[in-house]
Amino acid sequence: MSDVSRFVIFMVVSAAAFIALLMFVTRNRNNRPGVRALASTTFVVVVLGMIFARYGHIFFRPPLWIYYGVPALVTFLLPPAVLRMRRGEILQYVPLAVLMAPAIHVIFSLFVDWHDYMPFPFYVPSVFELVTEPVHRFGNTGT
Repeated sequence: MSDVSRFVIFMVVSAAAFIALLMFVTRNRNNRPGVRALASTTFVVVVLGMIFARYGHIFFRPPLWIYYGVPALVTFLLPPAVLRMRRGEILQYVPLAVLMAPAIHVIFSLFVDWHDYMPFPFYVPSVFELVTEPVHRFGNTGT
């Protein structure tokens, strides 16, 4: 599978997870956010954010704090503003938004053996690796 295809799959899964997060956080509202608000917010935060982080890094090599920091700031600030989140919603949204990308990385690493969603400081093995290569991971004791 091409690198671009994998990137698009990461993006689609991230967008679906982001929409689910927004719907979860706003679940107690009488008037939940409309499709346009959810779609436009998701497009800016997820699609443009991922494109900016990936291709900004590849083509322009800005400092880490720019190509990850700008999308992170947009993730934290835009949805609460656009969706007019109340304080309790923001207190739910921000921690879950922080955990969303690492969770997606771990899921793809474990179950699809794709380890390039985000730069982790440690390797997350796939389930296949854990099942088929325990001797290589933990050493053979010779017994």
